[in-house]
Amino acid sequence: MAIILDGSSEKLQAVLSGAVATTQPDFFVSWTQLNATTAFELIDNTNGQLNSTTDVDLCAGVASKKIRVTELFIYNRDTANVTVTIKHDTSGTERYLGVFTLQTGEFLRYSETCGWVIHNANGRGYAEVSGGPVDVQQFTTAGAATWTKPTSFTPRFVRVIAYGGGGGGGGGSSNTGAVVRNGGSGGGGGARAERSYLATDLAATEAVSVGAGGTAGAAGASGADGGSGGAGGSTTFSSGLNLLTAWGGGAGYLGDNAATAGSGGAGGGLSANGGNGAAAAATGGGPGAPATPNGGCGANSLATAGTPVCAEYGGGAGGGHTNVPANGIGGSSLFGGAGGGVGGGATVAPAVINATAGGGHLVAGGGGGAAGTSGAVPTNGTNGAAGNMHAGGYGGG
Repeated sequence: MAIILDGSSEKLQAVLSGAVATTQPDFFVSWTQLNATTAFELIDNTNGQLNSTTDVDLCAGVASKKIRVTELFIYNRDTANVTVTIKHDTSGTERYLGVFTLQTGEFLRYSETCGWVIHNANGRGYAEVSGGPVDVQQFTTAGAATWTKPTSFTPRFVRVIAYGGGGGGGGGSSNTGAVVRNGGSGGGGGARAERSYLATDLAATEAVSVGAGGTAGAAGASGADGGSGGAGGSTTFSSGLNLLTAWGGGAGYLGDNAATAGSGGAGGGLSANGGNGAAAAATGGGPGAPATPNGGCGANSLATAGTPVCAEYGGGAGGGHTNVPANGIGGSSLFGGAGGGVGGGATVAPAVINATAGGGHLVAGGGGGAAGTSGAVPTNGTNGAAGNMHAGGYGGG
């Protein structure tokens, strides 16, 4: 795909859909100049900033010359998302080359060899959009929202990717003396669901509902059990035959003082929410809840016969614990959200039972939020990481 500006009447332009929150996005364009016989004459570049809803010339044509655009970068350094329209202008007649939504820290790159590609804040390309305009809409705030079909071009297909909310972990118990003290079990990860639609099958607007993450269980007061976490909400797009649902993860079971096993919340499945944790040993791993407190992908120190497996599109289950207690790690998922780890505990002896890590992606176990430290002055585990268009979020430690 080549972008050619033929003479001084043509130029390549960009414009934003609205005012920026704080900072204008940057642009950089490399180009070569050819004479009338297409012989190479000059290589050069231009750079600057976009200017809200005013057209900005990225590259202008030259009389009796041809300009061939070789590379283009637009970087969103604003604190909010921006939508950029790229246009080819010939004596005031505009033709759209693409409409792109860039999240904070993302950049759009055009090259002759790869076409249009959006890169995330880490530089990884995730949306190859050569071959026509693409409109990207993301909804990350829990609750109701509305998807709007693009009107600046006629879309043919619509691809929707959705993630369910992860379940909250259980609160830990609090006690002294010769009793077992259990940490709360981990919440299960939300499932990933996706579907491609013919654009003509969708209305001009479609309802979106983003599932909220489950609430954390309350910590136990002195001498008391903790509280169970809350289940994660499901995320939906459209309705009727077009309905797409990504189911939420189950809640982690409370920490108690009664030497009771506690299961992590099951991961959201492909047809139902993950089950909430209960007073039974259970595991991370797949969307179900095996009867042993292992977790993650691959063998680990608590695995029994066989090898636990990753969830694929379902969420990983939260780590659970036995009545000893012995703690399992959070379950992993290849594409869905991962499960959370288990809080620290103590045996009757007493002896400290360490907290465990949350699950991650494509790992042999753990790989999400790190476990906190146990002991006289324990520390919190680290939070799980947010997901993106490739995979759901990590589980918290």
